[in-house]
Amino acid sequence: MATKILVTGASGFLGWNFCQAFSKQYDIVGTYFRNQPDDLAIEWVRINLLETPQIIKLIKKEQPDLVVHLAAISNAAFCEQHPALSHHINVYTTIALAEASKTVGIPMIFASTDLVFNGNSAPYAEDDFCYPLSQYGQQKQMAEETLLGDFDHVFVARFPVLFGAAPVYSHNFFTNSLTKLQNLEPIQAFTDEYRSMISGQVASEWLHRLIDYSLNNVITDKERLFHLGGSERLSRYDWAMKMATIFDLEKSFVEPVLQADLDLFPARPADVSMDSSLAMRVLEFTPPTMERQFLELKEKIAYR
Repeated sequence: MATKILVTGASGFLGWNFCQAFSKQYDIVGTYFRNQPDDLAIEWVRINLLETPQIIKLIKKEQPDLVVHLAAISNAAFCEQHPALSHHINVYTTIALAEASKTVGIPMIFASTDLVFNGNSAPYAEDDFCYPLSQYGQQKQMAEETLLGDFDHVFVARFPVLFGAAPVYSHNFFTNSLTKLQNLEPIQAFTDEYRSMISGQVASEWLHRLIDYSLNNVITDKERLFHLGGSERLSRYDWAMKMATIFDLEKSFVEPVLQADLDLFPARPADVSMDSSLAMRVLEFTPPTMERQFLELKEKIAYR
């Protein structure tokens, strides 16, 4: 019998990519609130995660083997403008899921972010000091601290910026940039912002490895905090130039700009690239090069 997984936020970018990649391997129950994808063969459940009493009811009804919590309010500007609402989803709901999964005795994976760091001391390891610059980063840090401190069945996965194919109602830096370059329109990319970016496909493989690890009862003294990033540190500009090269697009339309010259809201850290060597060793996976990720993405998009 296939492992049954409850994936919150399955309609989001990472959830959609993960379900596309592993819906045949796992028995997936995915939650959504606004958008229900029609291109994924999984069981869908609509739930408002603000209604926390519904969470334990859902878990008891579905009886999953594991919870993967991907749902979040991840728009940093929205979190700044609506701190109470975003705190409820990003912190309170997360803790409610941890309590519910503990009650039924199953592990939980929580997706966090590289934005728990301030960008002054990269590359960051798992035990480096957190100092987020935004409400979103602060909320993810608060959730992390509670989960790691109070719940020994929860695993925290910090992801970097993700890019790649997305559901029709969504978009990201990649899809926006690709469309503009294909239409011979210029894009701007920071030369002074560095991340360890990965595609949705690679992030899904990382998640798959962590699921197997969290369910492996043979392993004792498990690591519970992982950086699940790429093996390359790239500026947004270098990333965009690689994308243009692989997709045979005009590179002259990629315009270099400085983050430092713009008044960003909220402030964005300059370099939150992560050291993922712990995860590479423990989870036995090395992310492919950025060139390979773009080539695989190009093939996937052509196939679609």
